[in-house]
Amino acid sequence: MIDAILSWPRNCDYPLWRQFIRDERHRFARVLVVFTEHDGPDYRDWISDNLPGVECFDSPDRGKRDWRDVAVNAALDRSDACRVWFTEQDFITSPIYWKAVEATRTPAIGWREWNTDRWHPSSLFVDRVLVEGTTRYFGTPPVDHFYTFGKELDAQTEVASIGWGFEHLAGLSQNHHLIDTGERDGLYDLSRFRRYLRSCLASDVPLHPDWAERARTEALA
Repeated sequence: MIDAILSWPRNCDYPLWRQFIRDERHRFARVLVVFTEHDGPDYRDWISDNLPGVECFDSPDRGKRDWRDVAVNAALDRSDACRVWFTEQDFITSPIYWKAVEATRTPAIGWREWNTDRWHPSSLFVDRVLVEGTTRYFGTPPVDHFYTFGKELDAQTEVASIGWGFEHLAGLSQNHHLIDTGERDGLYDLSRFRRYLRSCLASDVPLHPDWAERARTEALA
């Protein structure tokens, strides 16, 4: 089986991802959510109560280390599956994607954004033995999160690429932060973001009333 691993900014909720994991929980042995510190609302208790079957915990004190590097390693220390799925809440899959993943019998599966050489951290399946063959460094220098980790994977094996059957909603967490702080000038792909919020509001998972009020205001703007 596979353990799913992801970091979760405590100031955001992602109803569509909660609906996904509720509907697809059977795919995973464990789902490990690591809350990370960010300015803004604190949804940790509410999210933990509304993610049944998911292990939620706070990231350790990171000191001067990269926040995501610390969070991912904390989840790996708890994981005991022979394969892990590094993912993000803005990665939206379809049945086509999962059929492709299930049909691909390789030690690692990922995807690269156009014109980059980084295996993207929104979806990266890796056998645990390969993870342990790296330095387990997931921080930003020298390029971005998971860049070094991906290069170390390439040195061990050929990573299979699946670039269809999903959508990656870039800027999702940053948009939430900008709305909360009133800095709207930097909002990314606003029309798509509003459609995402409308989908969240129409989902059949519980919604935090404060989050739903802000989402409704933005979605109908």
